[in-house]
Amino acid sequence: MKGILGSLFSTGSIREPEGWLRKFLLLLIIGITIFQFYVILFSAMDPFLHNSIFITFMLAITFLVFSFNGTKKGNKVPVYDIAISFALIGVGVFMITYSDRFLTRWPLADPLTMMEIIVGSITLFIVFEVTRRTLGFGMLVIVSVLVLYAFFGHLIPGTFGHEQYNLMQFVDQMVYTVNGVYGSIASVAATYVFFFVLFGNLFNASGGGNFFYALSKALTGRVAGGPAKVAVISSGLYGSISGSPTADVATTGSFTIPSMKKVGYSPVYAGAIEATAATGGSILPPVMGSAAFLMAEMTGISYSTIAMAALIPGLLYYLAIFCQVHFQAKKLKMAGYDDETVPTVMGVMKEMGQFMIPILVLVITLEQGLTPVMGAILASVATILVSYFKKETRLTPKKLFQTMIETTTRISPLVAVCAAAGVVAGIIQVTGLGGKFSSLIHAASGGSIFMTMLVTMLVCIIFGMGMPTPAAYVLTAVLAAPIMIEVGIDLMQAHLFILYYACLSAITPPVAVAAYAAAAIADANPMKIGFLACRLGLVAFIIPFMFVYDPSLLLIGSTTSIVIAIITATIGVITLAAGLEGWFGVMLKKWERLILIASGILLIYPNILSSVIGLIGVGLVLAPKIPAFVKDFKGQKIQLEQAAE
Repeated sequence: MKGILGSLFSTGSIREPEGWLRKFLLLLIIGITIFQFYVILFSAMDPFLHNSIFITFMLAITFLVFSFNGTKKGNKVPVYDIAISFALIGVGVFMITYSDRFLTRWPLADPLTMMEIIVGSITLFIVFEVTRRTLGFGMLVIVSVLVLYAFFGHLIPGTFGHEQYNLMQFVDQMVYTVNGVYGSIASVAATYVFFFVLFGNLFNASGGGNFFYALSKALTGRVAGGPAKVAVISSGLYGSISGSPTADVATTGSFTIPSMKKVGYSPVYAGAIEATAATGGSILPPVMGSAAFLMAEMTGISYSTIAMAALIPGLLYYLAIFCQVHFQAKKLKMAGYDDETVPTVMGVMKEMGQFMIPILVLVITLEQGLTPVMGAILASVATILVSYFKKETRLTPKKLFQTMIETTTRISPLVAVCAAAGVVAGIIQVTGLGGKFSSLIHAASGGSIFMTMLVTMLVCIIFGMGMPTPAAYVLTAVLAAPIMIEVGIDLMQAHLFILYYACLSAITPPVAVAAYAAAAIADANPMKIGFLACRLGLVAFIIPFMFVYDPSLLLIGSTTSIVIAIITATIGVITLAAGLEGWFGVMLKKWERLILIASGILLIYPNILSSVIGLIGVGLVLAPKIPAFVKDFKGQKIQLEQAAE
């Protein structure tokens, strides 16, 4: 019994099928890739049909790639997984064959046939199983509880009760309408996620990740705490493209964490810096993460508008980490890299500067108003072209093929997230749970904007402990965003608030995926890494409250208010970092640190009165220490000038 439960609670491991199954898998991967490009570039296929084909075939790939649980090692694919994979292909063919009926029928009013009920039930069961394999038991528990609520909620008296649903009605809503598995959330996986993950993998495979690392090393490698600063910059740059904290930690952390440990950083501190920097990539344009694409789909706000609004908070996040790393390095007298191992900026740009072209292509296409998907496609094409500038970076047909395999493997959990989140959102909608939960939040907060935000933050972080970022965002957005809007918070601010805390769940203990990924490399306690990462990322926990009260930090408002907000917030972030680390050219006393922390928070809040009070506090503590800070800065300036030569 214990072994069975252990199998159910563990996620699957990735395998590489062999023999005829490998050829079949490659055929599926090539087919789904060609299909994706065809739909986006040449077809006007109905989104529901597009989603159903993409989801079913991607899930078919997932069952060949992911084992039943973590103990099932090796590359042999059992018969039951092969059968499920073929069953999913059959479901896809079924959806194509009867697409005219599904696109024209009236849900619920036109009863499903027995075959449609069976196919729909099998689809839902498979979605639940793939959720467990790729995302773990936490997400499955939440989905299962909601399914039970859908079937038995009519037995609950009072507000949280709802009308009775039978199997046919449930399957109809969850499979054959846009409310469930193949709905708007699935569209995010079939469009944004697929093409941006493909771009990120192509960019990394061609050497773009190495370019970010080399450029970061050239910029800050010589200065105090150089490896830590390299980690912050390279993880931020790479994370803004990959949009995945765990992928970022695994890629850049394998270089930066050992380097930090080598110059004297503790394993916990090295892991925390990498985890915090990697997490910030999900809130830093131009790509951000899949949750940002979900926000665009759920709110109707264009992705480019969301990215522009997220720019200043994202930069402030990294400024805070960088300043804390700098003050900590000066306080502990941390060294940089050996000069012989550090390249110059000009040297890096001459050797690898071509990798700036795909980034510029993406930014320009978004700025010109093209769709994000088209931007990702054009950036992918640019990546392939610039890879041929040098022999060692070329994306040969073999490399391209391997990149497609890696893309589909990496997308599989995200497809599972979107499919499961579609069921979650559908149940919440058809049962009216969203409105009931909103009433509960309203009652708990008493209608106060601050208390509503506080409750929403806690809900989002709690959901993030058992679910990946996209699912945590969707669930919180469906349940809490309506009440945030009802108490007077703007649509953009409400959803960005939720998005930020969903992203921050990657470093929030006890389940912090970025911290766990960093812990494996640093050989340190993931809980300690998570708590330290939260301190390093403190600004990100504060800023959402600030931009709700005043959207100037989201570049909304008059030019004057925006400029003032950016200046005071920048001073506030530096001040807050100095207070947290206890250093500003010289060691700071405890009372000075407390004043600086309070002053920093007041300055981040975009308000004239709070900014004036904050500036008085900063002047009181830091004015006498400016000479020491300037002397320290001049030393850093000389090293930076050497790096640029």
